[in-house]
Amino acid sequence: MATTPRNPGWTVQLAVHRAVRRDLDRLSAASAEGRETAPAALSAYWAETATQLHHHHEFEDSVVWPLMAERLGDRVRPLLTRNGQEHLAMAAAMDEFDAVSRATTPGTGAAGEALQRLRAAVETHLAHEEADVLPLTPEAFTLDDVAFFQAESARTNPPQAFLPWVLDDAPEDDVAFFSGHMPAPVRELLESTWMPRRRITVDALQSSHAESASRRG
Repeated sequence: MATTPRNPGWTVQLAVHRAVRRDLDRLSAASAEGRETAPAALSAYWAETATQLHHHHEFEDSVVWPLMAERLGDRVRPLLTRNGQEHLAMAAAMDEFDAVSRATTPGTGAAGEALQRLRAAVETHLAHEEADVLPLTPEAFTLDDVAFFQAESARTNPPQAFLPWVLDDAPEDDVAFFSGHMPAPVRELLESTWMPRRRITVDALQSSHAESASRRG
């Protein structure tokens, strides 16, 4: 598996990382001090982010990285140990943000501070993984392995959940990659139902704090 944008495994991994960063940017804007974001809108948006991030890390820890450790052995074990520790740190930061966002009104500062701690934990991990772990995947995995990972992941994270999330505001290359071999019925559902449903969640988050900014102006 070569670390180029055209490689399936590399493209999927970087697309997930991009989507996580996008969501944290949007949540930061919605949680900024003084913003009057509707709690229900923030909660609904965060629920999708948390579900996808938890699934991604659980799948890595239970399927992807154990196979890498089996094939590359001691060369990769310290990196994967660090990965696991960073996943735990992110899970704790996610739990903190979830608790704070449920207990306080968005825009009061507490949710924004918790989210900044989460962003720091996430960005540290993503940067480490992109620099040290992903470059080892050509040695560890074949393209058949990548196809297996995608099929296995879809069993617990179905297309109607994953595709609209990862393709929301995605660059054209990502859209082309994910839709290139998509069966026509799936593409039809993505365009007619799944993406519009995702858009409702996004618009609810962004319009609520946009309206508050307009009122202040």
